[in-house]
Amino acid sequence: MSINPFKIGDIVTLKSHPLAFQENGEIDAYVNQIPPFMCIKEIHIDKKKQIYSQDIEKAKIGDNIKYLCVYFNQHRMIFEEKFVYHEILLPLNKVTFHSKKEKDGKDQTKLIDETESYKSVEYEFGKRVFFKTYKLEKRKKFKSAGMDSNSTTKTILTHTSPAFILDGFKTNDQKSVYNQKNGELLKKCSEELYKVLWYNAYQEKFSEEYLPKEFLTDDSRIYSSNKSTTKSLNGELSEKVS
Repeated sequence: MSINPFKIGDIVTLKSHPLAFQENGEIDAYVNQIPPFMCIKEIHIDKKKQIYSQDIEKAKIGDNIKYLCVYFNQHRMIFEEKFVYHEILLPLNKVTFHSKKEKDGKDQTKLIDETESYKSVEYEFGKRVFFKTYKLEKRKKFKSAGMDSNSTTKTILTHTSPAFILDGFKTNDQKSVYNQKNGELLKKCSEELYKVLWYNAYQEKFSEEYLPKEFLTDDSRIYSSNKSTTKSLNGELSEKVS
């Protein structure tokens, strides 16, 4: 059976993500137990790898394709990496997200469609950009998480990332690798890396990281979302003060 690998910059998550199983798009799980949405950084293909156990018949223990996945650790305020096999990952289009109600009879753009339509950022020193999973993580909807007054959880936001500033560019030292005999892909990497800068509140200092350009977006719909959220919050605060 042929497998279509994910591409560099594709957004994935683990198959255990609750939004893969809850049709109404509302998460009924403990906040800190939800896996992150991740971006594909590297693709590794090894057709010679042993993927079945020698001890138990037909027991699969691996995969011919694995990916280096990257997500933002909200608590440590850094990017984390992990190799994950193809069959353990879930593509973004298999996730059920809640969407805004229709307004004036017009359909609203679905969040997943919006995210998949993001274009790669054109490099510009000092430009404000976002990690592509930004809006996905902020727009998760919970049934009851964070509602318990005795809970030590102070936020229902998980794996959310800040806005970043572009302040560097370089070609990737890690190159794609092909089989010299038949030309088949063995390893796929991004060709261009953008350096991003952000304030790391956990370490109380500025942090920097080179990321594939396919990870980032400056889509105007994120900016408009931020403005509407700020306006809504300001309205709620005004009502409480009055």
